Amino acid sequence: MDYPNLRHIRLFCACLRTGSLTQAADIIGVTQPAASQAISRLEDLFGSRLLERGPGQAMATPEGRVVQARSQRALELIRTGCQKLQADAGFRDSGADVRLTISHLRALQAFAQAGGFPGAARILDQSGAAVQRTARNAEAVLGTSLFEADGRTTRLTSAGRAVAQWAGLSLKELGNATEEVQELRGRFDGLVSIGALPMARTTIVPDAIALLASTYPMARFEILEGSYEQLISDLEMGHIDFLIGALRSGIAASLVQEPLFDFRLAVVAGAGHPLSGEADVSLSELAAFPWVVARKGTPNRSTFDTLAKGFPEGQRRQGTVETGSLTALRGILMQSDRLALLSRHQLRHELKAGFLTLLNYEVPGKPLSIGITTRRNWQPTALQAEYLAAIRRVVAAEETVSATEGAQLPPLKAAE
Repeated sequence: MDYPNLRHIRLFCACLRTGSLTQAADIIGVTQPAASQAISRLEDLFGSRLLERGPGQAMATPEGRVVQARSQRALELIRTGCQKLQADAGFRDSGADVRLTISHLRALQAFAQAGGFPGAARILDQSGAAVQRTARNAEAVLGTSLFEADGRTTRLTSAGRAVAQWAGLSLKELGNATEEVQELRGRFDGLVSIGALPMARTTIVPDAIALLASTYPMARFEILEGSYEQLISDLEMGHIDFLIGALRSGIAASLVQEPLFDFRLAVVAGAGHPLSGEADVSLSELAAFPWVVARKGTPNRSTFDTLAKGFPEGQRRQGTVETGSLTALRGILMQSDRLALLSRHQLRHELKAGFLTLLNYEVPGKPLSIGITTRRNWQPTALQAEYLAAIRRVVAAEETVSATEGAQLPPLKAAE
């Protein structure tokens, strides 16, 4: 993506704030011809006229108002980020916010995303030396250490991670400005970047994409998978727009969660499992079989660990397979007598096709919640907002289907 020059953005915002390109040029410290040229470059980049200039005044066009709103959010992120960094370091404002460039922000964001300079260079399609030089220059501008060496590895300091976070979010705002200008002109070809956790990625996320794509065929979608911790980091850094999956307690104050529905996990096995069709499955019988379990720290794994504590004392505990891959889990269940805890939403197709089956045992514990996690004060583009609306419609429809299918299933045996 081509990002605007930050100095041009500051000039544009100053022009609308004062109503005069001449005054804005004085504030930024450029000549009148240079200011006019800067605005022209911005308009070329966004593909639209941004300013209406009359005698002694300048006003924003509808596209200009979109760019102004997003640009002000980006500049505020940079300004407040610099202020906090300098306050934490114990020195006065050095004007670093007006000396940072788009290249600085992109280098820091890419380093955080890739975890090092070689990966950042690949993301930016630059040499490693060039990226490192730009990042180190940003460090000098900010006047504090952003990187630390651990043997042969270079990583972000806590200050560096904070800077990379607001750098990424400010770039996201400028990128959204480009997409919103296109939306204003009737072109919905922007990118929706989705973080998907296991409980949502099988049906909810793809179903919403299919629903939205029928209305906006030019829309682009990106699905990122990974651990909850990695996806939350991606969300905070602006690498993804929102996260869909099991909700957690104790989230950061910078994030907000929207519950969509509650569900209970069920014991799942392959078709033809010795316990399938049995009307009175006991905890002792479950303990007699090996399991496929979720990764540690997930709600699913916590539910299994609680269940396993009730396995009869002295009964040999079978070996487990730990995986976060639903594809691997399904394959193992279909080719062995192992058991697993999953939700109906994850296995809708396999249950309908008869490849897997639910055992007649009610798993104890509180229901889990599926929902959407976003950044607090996040302002989605129209396309991103439409996708979230599609998610809600898919969930409402799926809940209706689940209720109908559940009524046709035999009642589960109460937990012991």
